[in-house]
This record gives sequence, structure tokens and C-alpha cells, in this order.
Amino acid sequence: MMPEQSHNRRAVRSPGLLVASGVILCLLLSRFFLAAESAGQGDTLWIVALWCVGLLMWTVVSWRSYEFSFGGLDFCVALLAGGHIVSALVVIATAGEKRGALNLAWEWVGLSIGWFLLRQLSRRSAFRREILIGLIATGTTVAGQGLYQHYVEFPELAAKYGPLFDRLKSANTSEAASIRQSMASEHIPTDGPSLILFEKRLRDSREPLGFFALANTLGGVLAVCLILAITVAVSEWRTVGHDAWRRLWPWIPIIVLLGWCLLLTKSRTAWIGTATGLMAWSLSTARIKFNAARARGIAGSLTILALMGWGLSRVGGLDRQVLTEAPKSLEYRLQYWTATWPMIQDHLWLGVGPGQFRMHYLFYKLPEASEEIADPHDLFLDVAANGGIVALAGLLAISVALVLKFRTLDDQIVATGSEISDSSVLVPYVVSGFVAVAWGVLLFTGEDDRLLVLLPVAVALLWALRRIVSPNLGNAQVTQIASLSAAIALLVHLLGAGGIGMPAIGLLLLGLAAIADGSTWGRLSACDSNKTRGSRVGSLPHVDGSQPSSTKPRSQDSIGLAGTLVVASVGLLVAVILTAWRPVRVVQAQLLAGDRLVERGFLDAADVEYSKAATADPLSEEPWSRRAELAYRKAEADHFRSNDSFLNAVRLMREAGSRNPVNFQEDRRLGDWWMARWRVTNQVEDAREAVTAYQHAWIRYPTNSMLMADLAFALDAAGTADEARAIAERAIQQDEINRKWKHIDRFLADPIRTQLDKLAARSTEH
Repeated sequence: MMPEQSHNRRAVRSPGLLVASGVILCLLLSRFFLAAESAGQGDTLWIVALWCVGLLMWTVVSWRSYEFSFGGLDFCVALLAGGHIVSALVVIATAGEKRGALNLAWEWVGLSIGWFLLRQLSRRSAFRREILIGLIATGTTVAGQGLYQHYVEFPELAAKYGPLFDRLKSANTSEAASIRQSMASEHIPTDGPSLILFEKRLRDSREPLGFFALANTLGGVLAVCLILAITVAVSEWRTVGHDAWRRLWPWIPIIVLLGWCLLLTKSRTAWIGTATGLMAWSLSTARIKFNAARARGIAGSLTILALMGWGLSRVGGLDRQVLTEAPKSLEYRLQYWTATWPMIQDHLWLGVGPGQFRMHYLFYKLPEASEEIADPHDLFLDVAANGGIVALAGLLAISVALVLKFRTLDDQIVATGSEISDSSVLVPYVVSGFVAVAWGVLLFTGEDDRLLVLLPVAVALLWALRRIVSPNLGNAQVTQIASLSAAIALLVHLLGAGGIGMPAIGLLLLGLAAIADGSTWGRLSACDSNKTRGSRVGSLPHVDGSQPSSTKPRSQDSIGLAGTLVVASVGLLVAVILTAWRPVRVVQAQLLAGDRLVERGFLDAADVEYSKAATADPLSEEPWSRRAELAYRKAEADHFRSNDSFLNAVRLMREAGSRNPVNFQEDRRLGDWWMARWRVTNQVEDAREAVTAYQHAWIRYPTNSMLMADLAFALDAAGTADEARAIAERAIQQDEINRKWKHIDRFLADPIRTQLDKLAARSTEH
């Protein structure tokens, strides 16, 4: 055996490297079993900490066999992540929602580490194969959960809570209070626009969500997994030969399941993305070899998708509104984009900061718009608004690089035989062990019992797919074609849906880029090797990208870089625990303890717990807000006889507002408190304080009709009738706009509208 081959087998079979690979794959796939939208609250910081551990593991076990490589894509990702991180640090140093900004800054650090590790490991054909199989298995599992949600879980919820909504509308005061208490115990909104939206979604919508908050997000993930599954299935069918049909049939239920759930999401952007990705895949494969058999296969796939759509429409899974309301959906997005553009212009260089979009957007929101969106539903506007022009430059460069990679496709395939199968044998064991540990934790915590079923199913699918997928999949050109086609589909989807700021979606896009980049690197390396050493398979470079130690000793630069990575990973791990994970967990525990004491009526003891939470995390506004609510509750119970008690509540709420000065809610709450006190004391000073608070809130949210109504009533109580009438007229105009656009969650209640009409009708002399 030649020296290269001997070293190759030793390097590939390294247990430490395989364990690190398995852990890194687990961290990637686990994102799709968590609530992606909760990253700002710090619920997924533990994954960032584990990314630091993964970086440490990989560096320690691989520095002897890896030549670290950096390229243009690394620089682009550095711009994308670095822009967001710098913007978050500016928010922390100046004004904004500091805790959320810091949490998301760490998420971008974790995403950067994930990119680095995925790119380095994707130089190994075996790891590329494991990623593709893992994503398909995960997507299929989540799709199965989505079908369960659509056909079982959501109808059961509607049957359970639908009658409560009907009773609430006609119940007397005492019965309504009892119903609201029952709903609140299930974390269901009890009044206002939130209740209207929840009821509408529960009764009228059955779109599967998976572990996400929106069906659109699930649709984007399913689009990626569907394209990967189709690409791999067709590749298997083409290469297996006489055994093709027997190897193809297991893919049929997987593709049907993914496509079925994707259709049920009613995500038009995901559908368009899927069609674009499949078109890109067809054109790319046509450059290699296009024949009548392939044309029949493509036509058959499209026919199956069309039949699935027709069947779902017959059983109620799809309706005509999905198509007829497309222009309205586009119109809403144009409203979002129109309002976002001046925000970007005002914060061109650094953006508003990660997690700050919604609070800033309310200032720019058009009068005819309804939703208080968390992102502009466009990946480029999202990145520009949150991370600034530097982050946008990075994203544009990544997108262009992915598209241009289609121009470099060729027929060359690197082949290394059965070593690929042997090299990755430990990865499924590591994944299984990781899932077993998570399963055991869930048995004790019970945080999400759905995972008790879904995680074992995902592992079982991964094992099954590994048995039917060709061992040479990671080396074949199909790896790059699949990843590029899926990445194009995701980019097109994100153009109209947004969500790239979610770590799960951002890492999915970068993971696909890493696979495509790793595939290109492997082929180019093979070409260079063949030119210099000959065309024999035995003289190809190792599948992990390393060179034989007997012919190329380790450079001092690489050793120094490995040492730097070790120090950096340990430092980042300690920093994320001390500055983010630990404070967030302590605050959550203390707030939960305080809430339980409040339910039992021990208000003083609850305030102690909230005070501990405020001390544990100086950046968080929530402990101060809870303390303020408690102080106000005491003052209200005393009928505001104690001036000190009420002023203490005001002081605490202002402390909360100082930690998030862009948010209008704290000032609005202060206005409500001053007006409540005015109704008891009838003192003009109280009404004037309410006016000041409402005005500060209105400046930040100028199209909120309810806020304008509150301000008008406060102005009237303060004796400024002309200003009150002018604001009342503006509130009525905004309410008319909301009614014209049928934003039912924004309608002013009839009693409030009547009061505004009377206030606006007053003469100037009166």
C-alpha cells in the first residue's frame, strides 16, 4: 500500500475526529427541533456554548492531520456575522433592547463557529454524505409532525377551545372572568388583538408549523429537504444499474411526505423557491447529461406533485384562497419593504441591531399596514436593517458565489471506494448517543414531550437512509448539485418570507454553502493532485483534505493557528456562559419563582425574587417591569392613597424603560397608570403626566389608533380640548384606514369609537 493510502486510512479512522464530526452534525440538526424564534430570549444559548465545545474538540483531535484553509467565502461570512455582532455591541453601548441584542450577538458567534466547522469537515466526502442524509431524515421527521398537527392536533385544539371563545362573547362578568382565567392557564391570549388573531388562526388555519412559529419558516426548511431528497433519489436511480428500482422505492414515501407537508404549509414563497431550485437542478444536471429517460423522470416528478396538489385540494388541505390571496400577500410585503427602506437609510452603516427591528419598524410602519412584524420579509432588507451595509455586503457576496458556482460544474467525480463507508461509521453512533442523552433529559424536565417520539424517529430514519444510500454519494457531483439547488431554493424563499436572522435558517443556508464549497475543493484538489502525481486513484489526496505527514510536515503557522483556536474556543465558552447563558437562566428561574409567589398572594416575597433577577442580569428589563407591576398593584389596592407607593411603581417602570428605550410599551403603561390614578384623584397633574407618557409612546408608534385614543382622552382630562379633538380626529382616521383594509385586530372597540366621535365633534369654543 502506498504511503498516502496508509496515512489516509489512519486519518479517516481517527475516533476522536469522528466523534467531533458526530457532535457537530448533532448541533446542526438539533436546530430544527427547537423554537427558532426564541433565540432572542436566550433559550438556545446552550447550543452556542456547545459550538464552542465542538470547536475545541475538533481542533484538539484534528490539528495533526488538517491544513486549515480559508477562502473568499470565509471572508463573506465574516462580513455577514461581523456586521451583526458589531451592531449588537453598539446597541449594548448606547440604546436599545440590550439583553436581546447580546443574546443574538452570541448566536451570530455560534453561527460563525458552525460555518467554520462545517466548511472544514465538508472537505471530507464522508461528512458531506452524513449531512445530506441527516437533513433529509430531519426534514422527513418534521414533515411527519406537521401532518399530525394538521390532521389531529390543531382540529383537537379547535374543538377544545372553540366553544370557550363562543361562550366568552356572551358570558356575564363573572363567567367571563372564569373563562379568561382558564385560557390564561393554557397561555392563550384573553383579550385585545392577540385574542382575535389567536381565535382566527385556530378556527380558520390548519397550516403545520413544526417547531416554528410560522408555517412559512417550516415551508423553507421542507423545500430544502425535498430538493435534497429528490436529487439523491435520482442519483441513486441513475447509478445503481439493474437494481435501480429496488433502491428507488424507499425514496418515494419520503418525497411524498415532504411534498405533502410542504403543500399544506400554504407557503407560496416556499413553493416558488422549490420550483426554482428544481429548475436549477434540472439545468445543472442537463449540462452533464440530458436524455429522454431524465426528461421522463422530471415530467413524472412534476406530475406527482401536481396530483398531490389536486388530491389535497379535494380533501380540504388546499383551497382556492391560497392563489386568490397571493396579490394581497404581495401587497402586504410591499408595505413592509416600503416602510423598511427609510429605516435602512436612517441606520445605513450599522443597522438597528439584531432583535431590534420590530421596535424601530413601528416608527416607520405605514398607516395601512397591520402586522407589527419582526423582520421585513426579505433577506437582503433584513440583513441591511439589522446588521448594516457591511453585513449586507457579506450576504450579497455569498448569494452571488452560490449562483456562480453553477458555472463551474463539470463531469469530474472523485472516487475513493469503500473508504467513505468505513470513515463515517461512528457518526450515527454519536448522533444516537446525543439523542439518547437529550431523550433522558426530557424525561425528567418534560419541556417538550414531542421530542420523546420525534428524536428516536429521526435517528431511525438516519440509520435506514445510510443503509440504502450509495457509499460514494459524498464524492459524486450530485453532492454539489443538491446543495446548490437547495441553497438557491432557500434564497428565493427568503426573498419573500424573511427569517435569515433565525440561527436555524442562517445556519442551514451556510451549511448548504459549506457542502457546495467542500465538493468543489475536493474536485479541484483531485485535479491538482493528478497533474502532479499521476492519475491513479491511490495518489489522490485524502478525503479529509490532509496531506501525508511523511511528505508534508506540519507548518508552524498551522500549529500556531490550532493553538489560537483552542484559546479562542475556551475563551468564548467561558464568555458566553458568564455574559449570556447563566444570567438568562438565573433570571428565568427567579422570575418563575416570583410568578408562583404572586399566584399564591405573597407579593413581598415575589418582589424579592424579582430583585434577585434584576441583580443577576443588569441588562434585562423584565425583572424591573415585574417589580413595577407589583408596586402598582399595591398602590391600586390602596386606592392610590400612598403617593410614595405609586411613585415607586413609576420609578421601577422607568428603570425597565431605560433598558429598552426604543420600546413604546413602558411609556404606554405609565400613561395607563397615571390615568387610573386621575380617575380616583381627579387631579389635573395626574392627567398631564399621562399625556407626557402617552406622547413619548406615540412618537415611537405614530400609527397606533388605540394609543392615539388614549392620548386624546388624557389630553381632554388635562383640559387641552383643542389638542384632544385633533388627536381624536387622527385616531378616527386611522381606525377608518384599518377598517378599509379589514385589519380586524386593529379595530377600535365600539365604546371607544363612540367616545372619540363625541370628542371630535366638540366645537372649539366649547
